[in-house]
Amino acid sequence: MADEAFSKYRVAVASSDGKNVDRHYGKADTFYIYAVDDEEGYDLVETRNVVPVCMNGSHFKSVMDESVTRFADCKYLAASRIGSGASQSLAAAGIVCMELPGTVDDAILKIWRYNRVQGLFRI
Repeated sequence: MADEAFSKYRVAVASSDGKNVDRHYGKADTFYIYAVDDEEGYDLVETRNVVPVCMNGSHFKSVMDESVTRFADCKYLAASRIGSGASQSLAAAGIVCMELPGTVDDAILKIWRYNRVQGLFRI
């Protein structure tokens, strides 16, 4: 039987339309939150409107840290681009971020595969 922590999780997707991963993390004002069950599929559970953290290519650490807390319930975050500062802040909070431009379906499939492989290495 699959470990619950590895088989059910949330994914935040930076998207303009809920169909494509087409927004840069720092410039996105909308994230679509999907509940993923490795055995059953995924469903959209929420659309989150946020204030973009990127200010002409830079950001304040306090603003970035606040942004990251908005995704504390997510295990993964997908965007078309993610800067190194955002990537480090998300990783420090335990959120795996991935640059996965393309469709939401493809991004979640890639995350599902990644999650399954990660599950093989747990003790």
